[in-house]
Amino acid sequence: MEFSIKRLKTSLGTFRLKGKLIDTHSDQEISFAEAEFMGTDGWVEINTESEGGMAILNQIKPEVIEHLI
Repeated sequence: MEFSIKRLKTSLGTFRLKGKLIDTHSDQEISFAEAEFMGTDGWVEINTESEGGMAILNQIKPEVIEHLI
């Protein structure tokens, strides 16, 4: 299922996200296509292919899944 979240408040801050929620046999996985967080001067892009970007997104993954289900 493709998703687009315009504003999601999480434990790490506020995010804007696009991607796919993939149902596996016993779990849900997320593939992020676009991700941004609210910085002091507006939206800041997160590189979804970098280690640092994925580290941030992996921390909020449970909150994103909870929001989508």
